[in-house]
Amino acid sequence: MFCCISAVSLAWAATALAQDQVPQQSEAEPTERRQFGKHLFLENVPESVLYDGQNVARHMRTSNSYSTRGWTHDGKAMLFADRGNLYRRATRNADYTEILDLPGLSLSTARNAMVCDREGYVFTSDKDGDEYSAVYVTDGRSHDAVKLSPGRSRNVSLLVSDQMDKIAYASAEAGTGMWSLIVQSTCPDNETGILERSNIPFYPDDFSPDGTRLLAEGPSEGGFKLSQIELASGKETILIEADEDIKDSYYSADGRYVFFTTNAFSEYVELFRLDLENREILPVLSNVGLDIDSIVMSPDRSRMAVSFNRSGLSTLVVFDTKALRLISGPSEKSLGVIGAMRFSPDGKKLALSVSQPDVPWRSGIYDYRDDSFEVWTGGFRPDQKIARMTPDITTFPTFDMDGDKQRRIPLLVYRPDAASADHPVPVVIFAHGGPESQSRPSFSRFYHYIATQMGIAVLRPNIRGSEGYGKTFEQLDETVKRGDAIKDIGALLDWIKEQPDLDADRVVIAGGSYGGFVTLASLVAYPDRFKGGISRFGVSDFASFMANTEPYRVDNRRREYGDERDPEVAKFFQQMSPMQNASRIRAPVLFIQGGNDPRVPQQQSEDMIAAIRANGVRVSYVLADNEGHGFKKSENARVSDGAQIAFLREMLLQ
Repeated sequence: MFCCISAVSLAWAATALAQDQVPQQSEAEPTERRQFGKHLFLENVPESVLYDGQNVARHMRTSNSYSTRGWTHDGKAMLFADRGNLYRRATRNADYTEILDLPGLSLSTARNAMVCDREGYVFTSDKDGDEYSAVYVTDGRSHDAVKLSPGRSRNVSLLVSDQMDKIAYASAEAGTGMWSLIVQSTCPDNETGILERSNIPFYPDDFSPDGTRLLAEGPSEGGFKLSQIELASGKETILIEADEDIKDSYYSADGRYVFFTTNAFSEYVELFRLDLENREILPVLSNVGLDIDSIVMSPDRSRMAVSFNRSGLSTLVVFDTKALRLISGPSEKSLGVIGAMRFSPDGKKLALSVSQPDVPWRSGIYDYRDDSFEVWTGGFRPDQKIARMTPDITTFPTFDMDGDKQRRIPLLVYRPDAASADHPVPVVIFAHGGPESQSRPSFSRFYHYIATQMGIAVLRPNIRGSEGYGKTFEQLDETVKRGDAIKDIGALLDWIKEQPDLDADRVVIAGGSYGGFVTLASLVAYPDRFKGGISRFGVSDFASFMANTEPYRVDNRRREYGDERDPEVAKFFQQMSPMQNASRIRAPVLFIQGGNDPRVPQQQSEDMIAAIRANGVRVSYVLADNEGHGFKKSENARVSDGAQIAFLREMLLQ
């Protein structure tokens, strides 16, 4: 069940053409850009799509949007955030008591802190999706927050010391590609300390229990490294150098050991312990055959919660960090996707959020001792009539071999109730971003609406390059192997043709970010097999993308896509980029783009739109100049969602 868009029977911008015709843009069809409201601009999209978006927003309504931010300083209540507001709630039935009201700011990474010896909070907030998230502190006694981070910069991996008087974060200076590792006091009057500055990011992971050392990890010249930094002197000691990333790391309670996760020594992301005295590495949770999603340490560092990824579903265990034995798990109550885990101050419970395939995000308290979850917020409204839509978690065969067997690609399938051999239904394929991401079976109103209200099957493949299935699978699409990921889409089209309840003649492909590239590249590769495509802030040309994405991202993207300065890679970019092959696209395309997008600049969509229109193919466009990489403002999201729903209706149902 997934996030959906509404279905009002409103016509799309132009008259639908017969299925066997190539959709052409008539000369009479308007293509001028019209402003809709204050920040939206539309081309070939009627304003009436707003009603579709409103219907989606009303579909399978949830109780509220508050999300857990952990615990209060005294541990007697839970913290919940909603945009710039922070609330405390002592029991699941108690009222929300407002702690902070900060208009114009968000509280995406709120943490407890001692601000100049007062109990306060530290958090990050960006502006209109530009992802230049500044670090702020507030003492919790006013409606003001003080900015701590330098200039205009992107600040990530915010970390608070056990004493709550110091913070650390990685800071990227706007427009330069230069990164700094910063440690500073939570009191705004004190100076900022820069531990390291280079064009390679260095992310803080954990302060030592006594606050004198810092664990930090990131890329190195030969791969990746985990280091320990003495805060007084700034001396760095490299603890581990590896070919693969160190995901998370924590000190033990006595500071002698470091727990960390990586797939550097195995096929899957596993948990290890490093002895700082003799440098011995001990496997702690290994040979499970699953990737670890995340780990979190209790305040006294005696317990660690570990979330595993099992075909996209989360499985939770808790273990004793001294005895190295399981205390609980694997959980049988968390058959969903878990996020935002925080131990209670006494370490006996976890505040967390979970979304299940047929239940939206809920936040509450998980007691790992008896495997129980007490819901405090979220879920459906009490009066909401429930329409169940649980995806099939399956696989489909692709074009190549995995050893002596045909390789299989993971797939989530949402079939409408009406789908049958006598009534085959149309299909929309949604490709996820990343590419190092994963379509997971959490609830989505949008997908739920498409399947239950429109009768369109939703397919969400995890093509090669997706995480969650081991590093070999994740690396199958790197650099010049990018085209193999598009061949997986071709294999999925073949699989659809073999399903008696799916209509292979009525298929649309859609995706955002890298999924937008997959959409455009699939329209190029299989021009006669799609009725249309939807690209949301998608990459259309790798060369111009690498030249214009924010500088702080370039090094990371080169490791995934290839170094455009290499002539062979540059040649491959020419061959693979949809922009260079736009003449092959014959199906109508809807583009959705944020004007502040720092990852995939607006020009990626604009150039592709012009190239497709030059072929006489109809293109529609939704632009929001106050959004970044994805639409977060409800008024914009409703138009975006409505435009997609109306497009699907015309391409697949009319």
